[in-house]
Amino acid sequence: MSKLSPLDCLDCKNMLKNWIEFQLVDEQGKPLVNMPYRLKIRGNPLLGRKGVTDGNGLLREEDMPSHPVTLYIGAQPLADEMEQRPLREIRGEGASVVKPKAEAEGYQYRYVTIGQISDGLPALDDWNDPKKIPPPYHFPDPEPKGYQVHPVNRRYVLEVCPFRAWVLLLHHQKEYSIVNAYNQCLMSVLAYADGDVDIEGSVLHFFNRQMVDVSKLPYKVEALSATPVVYDAPFSKRYTQVEFIDSQAGNNKQGDTKLFYAASEKDMIVSWRGTATLDNYLTDATFQPLALSCDDDKSLCSGFIHSGKVHKGFWEAFNLVGELIVPSDKKKGVFSDITRLAKSKRLFICGHSLGGALALLHSAQLKEYHPCLYSYGMPRTLTRSAVEELSSIIHYRHVNEDDVIPAVPFEQDMDNVFFNYWAPAGYDWAVMKLLSPSPIIQAIKQATASKEIYLHHG
Repeated sequence: MSKLSPLDCLDCKNMLKNWIEFQLVDEQGKPLVNMPYRLKIRGNPLLGRKGVTDGNGLLREEDMPSHPVTLYIGAQPLADEMEQRPLREIRGEGASVVKPKAEAEGYQYRYVTIGQISDGLPALDDWNDPKKIPPPYHFPDPEPKGYQVHPVNRRYVLEVCPFRAWVLLLHHQKEYSIVNAYNQCLMSVLAYADGDVDIEGSVLHFFNRQMVDVSKLPYKVEALSATPVVYDAPFSKRYTQVEFIDSQAGNNKQGDTKLFYAASEKDMIVSWRGTATLDNYLTDATFQPLALSCDDDKSLCSGFIHSGKVHKGFWEAFNLVGELIVPSDKKKGVFSDITRLAKSKRLFICGHSLGGALALLHSAQLKEYHPCLYSYGMPRTLTRSAVEELSSIIHYRHVNEDDVIPAVPFEQDMDNVFFNYWAPAGYDWAVMKLLSPSPIIQAIKQATASKEIYLHHG
């Protein structure tokens, strides 16, 4: 507690008869010890006090005027300490264990975030928000102004919200995980959303608003009201890089491929959007097989799948992302940035419908980083040899029995003489069955029995 000089006021004996106490505790009721503080007294700047909280998280100042008092706690020490304090299991002030005890003892109770009592902003170097504001829940005012109270002559018990964030619970394992299936399904849905942080349920709204608001669980994924399975982690270990990729963005519009990726301290999740536009349906229908090897000039020579063939439409939709740049860093390509992050993190990839096909190709590209792939209603993407080559990739494929997408392309060799002759109509197997006499159909089946037919992976 700092001392006041008699020169700092007139008639101090009669004016300074008041006192004030603040007690800082976390959500478990444990004190915040050795927190540097400063008190500012309205109308009396020379009467300010400073010090540190004691072993009970308490600060007491005496010889005070009766004016309103503003409390400021050192931003960086407070943030560092509150990152390590856990959340209580049930959110909301109604579940507080601190409030009933404080009120029973006649104290004034308040629930605050660190931004409401800090003297500024702590280091937030890895916080990148399109609005250029600090995390809104923890810092309701972009420029913290301290915490003002009145009247004096009483104790204010401040329950301080831990400086935490939500992180998706994911299991990187060969065995099937129902939690993975649920969370990665929601991420596959999120890939259909917009990238605007102001749109509730968008990719950036989910990660930059919902996942850093620990007053409640995340609640909206695209247009779906749903809550993922999450746990709380120190704010610095949250998803620090979130990128929404749209091939239609910018001046160089091409194709219609969208995905997002988000990286936390230990995890990396990539989600590819499925069929949503006419361009996507045309992509689905362009199932001419292209050779993946480097055997001749007509082959793709992909570099990461060395045998078999790939659906032309899916390959083109996937490959164009290699030409795109990262929105937050124009010097980085999307694929190279994802690879950089995957080297040091557990990798999870997902997608629905067309997005599942693109997620499989991406998993093949990143197979040395052991991706954990969960797909939903995806079509066949690769032919037999390629599927066999990628058998080591962890992939759990989910199918709705009423969904027709997993049934295409047909389980046939799409690169035989018949299909080449009738191209492009020859690639529609159903149409050709209607147009061709049954003996021809039978001959095709016999000719393709042992060749490169489209198969499901996973």
